[in-house]
Amino acid sequence: MATASALSGIRIVDFSHVYQGPVGTQLLADYGADVIKIERPDAGDWSRRWGPFVHGVSLPYAGLNRNKRSFAVNLKSPRGKEAIRALVATADVVVHNFRAGVMEKLGLGYDELSAQNPKLVYASSGGWGDHGPSADRARGGHDLMARAEAGWFTQPDPAKPPFPAGISADYPAGLMLMQGILMALLARARTGRGQRVTTDLLSVAFHAHSWEGPAAMNAARVTEFAGVSANESIVDKSFATQDGYIEISPVFSDNAVRDISVAIGLGDLSLQPQFSTHEQQKANGRALNALLAARFREKTTVVWLAELEPKGVFCAKINTLEESIDDPQLNANGMVITIDHPAAGALRLPGTPVRLHGTPPVPRHCAPELGEHTVAILRELGYDEAALASLRQEGVIA
Repeated sequence: MATASALSGIRIVDFSHVYQGPVGTQLLADYGADVIKIERPDAGDWSRRWGPFVHGVSLPYAGLNRNKRSFAVNLKSPRGKEAIRALVATADVVVHNFRAGVMEKLGLGYDELSAQNPKLVYASSGGWGDHGPSADRARGGHDLMARAEAGWFTQPDPAKPPFPAGISADYPAGLMLMQGILMALLARARTGRGQRVTTDLLSVAFHAHSWEGPAAMNAARVTEFAGVSANESIVDKSFATQDGYIEISPVFSDNAVRDISVAIGLGDLSLQPQFSTHEQQKANGRALNALLAARFREKTTVVWLAELEPKGVFCAKINTLEESIDDPQLNANGMVITIDHPAAGALRLPGTPVRLHGTPPVPRHCAPELGEHTVAILRELGYDEAALASLRQEGVIA
């Protein structure tokens, strides 16, 4: 007997588009939520038009929208809004990532919809936050803008401009939004009432500094450097090998220079006067890393991994994205799945990174065609054939 999915019975009306938002609602859909994606009848989600493509199918869109249903409706039409309100009356969650004020202008803001459905969880993620100088002027937001203002650009060469580091802020913002939705649903189970859930790119990007952020926020009060923070500031994170690159993690050691140099056959470099203390290692870091780099170039990455792991040195092969797709551990984790698409054929896509072992995720179907489920959803809401024909004639639906 099949086990019900973890989120079976939860209906999500999803206005979110592109990346932030869709990544979170996809995971909810993977676990059985009925995610109804609201799209423009003429064009749909922006990402449908962004390639690369396979036989006209956007791969980014396919990667973010499986297990969802597409409801294409003209939100500028009074009858379109009427259909949306009918849908929201049956929903547990509404999600959007529009600029501040857009949903309110459509008459679909939190106040309006929660008055209609008090149990509704109304979740949104924008660029900047709920209030403040950027939010109050409804400033447009984007991943790189958020990373720029949250301290995620790096400048290793002072003679060149800074450039963005880290992953797109859209990804963790979508995950944070998903967590907020789940927490609000848990709270609703106790109270019987929904609530508003918000997050934003800037806050999420800044929160990603949770490890190093407190040091920067209290820089004037730091009294010493020791342990991991000391080791990581001295030893380079990656080195070229005979055939590629290797990552070295100088952690879980009170003397990483000793452990690494001994493991790669250079002897204990920390016994040499110029590397004997943290201060000396830092002052002579360029010379230290040059010695390590020369040694690492003498063998292949696979050989180094085989030698270093038994000696307790944390290390990894540095893969390109293309190489990681064939990584045996990622495949063992179910992170490369195949879904058949009627137009594009068999597509390999990223799997689900959270595994519930009692109610596992199920890749039920590929990302929907634009408006694929509009008629079926309207019929579920009680629209008959005459009403559907009228909506088509007025351009409310395609």
